[in-house]
Amino acid sequence: MAVHRFAGTFKPVVLMKHLLFPVAILCFLSTISLAQNPVLGNPAELPFSMQMEEVTQDELPGLHSSAFAHWEEWWIFIGGRVGGLHGFFPFTAFPENEANAQIWLINPETGDMHSFGVDALLIPFVDPLKATNPQYAQDGEWFFMAGGYGKEASTGDFITFPMLTAVHLPTLVSIMVNNGNPSAAFRQIQSENMRVCGGEMDKMGDYFYLVGGHDFSGKYTQTPSASFTQEYTYEIRKFRINLQGTGLSITDYTVHHDEANLRRRDFTLAPVIRPDGSQALCLYGGVFRPDVDLPYYNPVYIDENQIFMMDAGYEQVFSQYTCPAVPLFDSTDGSMYTMLFAGLSTHYFDQGSQTVKYDERVPFIRDISTFCRRADGSSVEYLMPQRFDALLGSNMVFVPTETAPQYGNEVFKLRQMQGKTFVGWLFGGIKADIPNITTSSASKRMFKVYITPKQSSHTLQPAGDSLFVRVVPNPLGSNQAPELEVSGVFSAFQLCNMEGMVIRHTEQLEELGEWLGVAPPGVYMVVAAGEQGRVVTRILRF
Repeated sequence: MAVHRFAGTFKPVVLMKHLLFPVAILCFLSTISLAQNPVLGNPAELPFSMQMEEVTQDELPGLHSSAFAHWEEWWIFIGGRVGGLHGFFPFTAFPENEANAQIWLINPETGDMHSFGVDALLIPFVDPLKATNPQYAQDGEWFFMAGGYGKEASTGDFITFPMLTAVHLPTLVSIMVNNGNPSAAFRQIQSENMRVCGGEMDKMGDYFYLVGGHDFSGKYTQTPSASFTQEYTYEIRKFRINLQGTGLSITDYTVHHDEANLRRRDFTLAPVIRPDGSQALCLYGGVFRPDVDLPYYNPVYIDENQIFMMDAGYEQVFSQYTCPAVPLFDSTDGSMYTMLFAGLSTHYFDQGSQTVKYDERVPFIRDISTFCRRADGSSVEYLMPQRFDALLGSNMVFVPTETAPQYGNEVFKLRQMQGKTFVGWLFGGIKADIPNITTSSASKRMFKVYITPKQSSHTLQPAGDSLFVRVVPNPLGSNQAPELEVSGVFSAFQLCNMEGMVIRHTEQLEELGEWLGVAPPGVYMVVAAGEQGRVVTRILRF
């Protein structure tokens, strides 16, 4: 039930996200390891501040748990739900009239919209395009949907679909804005490896990663019943997608299987940048643990060289279900920040007592938090001063703008932002009426998100923010080639130790980079000087 990378999500995370099956379940307090009085960081120490501006347009449809993509000025939604959180009894769990049977194009700036009913598509399989909580990922002009849960018209059964659909976004958009039938934009293949719902999918390097989820078939009920079968994948599935000619195929398919730590669905999967500058993914939360109906708390990191790295030393406090994630990397100290926007959580901030409280029922919350992974591998969370005015966030989508500085995986470059910077929109999701066992609806609310960087304590800039020299990554590991980012005109560069002794002096920026690449471990200062001013940047080499 969400929208991605967001309960039905935007990779642009039910019950959330992925709809199925939830949180209204009463959880038992046995074997709970997460501290009920968690230690949090001081948000005033964050190197940025965040602001939200509501820009809801009444004409927008309420949507959650859809597959999401964007092309040029258009957002594209396929599948998901137009009603609230699913029900808990077989004949009311997933009403057919609440399935989203339209392909939606939405322009967030103008409010323009186009829609097309999927039943009119001239393709082999239309039912998967009405599914809730499919996995999806965008790769340039192509958009891929895998699995999802819904009704198979030919049998009348509710199943998880064994389907991979590829959508050519330029073709889809071009035809739909001219009121045509966009069938030519679609390719489909059946594959049992894609029979998953409630997981997440993303692309890193040449490979796609289908993470977690489960195969759910039958009519959902809150308690185990003969009316359904459910099998978690326990897996991270890695593969390539080929689009040669007019075909579609899956190749180089491998699996990492872990029944203890990957019995997870309805989590948030977000891109991250490592301290060494490499790209990775992080899995936050997910449900349900095999020993108790509670979320997982230990984050899992995935990169191209190591497909599973669980941080057993840290337990996530907030937002363990699918919710929007806004990722930012601070190149001055190698810290990765991921803002998580509400959703469902074992912890929440109680306004009355002004304290963080624990609820084993995993309620809907209003709180926004920031998860920080430091360069030394330690983690801490911050409760942000902003919060939603309603119980939002579950299966809501975050849509990053292309104008803010960012890496190739849509992690924002915090230190390249100049003042208050618009980074993207929040849209849709589930709106709950009360925290637990609640009525709910599909939200149409939309917010703009802004980030304002603070002056880095690692970089002294007497001449003002218009001048800087940055080294990425920082800290700089052994055998790493540094990337130098410069704003301003400098005539000389010096590499100094912490006592101020000049180790090297040059007029060439390239030589400075070469020296840093072979410097022994230690703390250094890079001094850049010119007619516009002088900049001093501290560098850690390890």
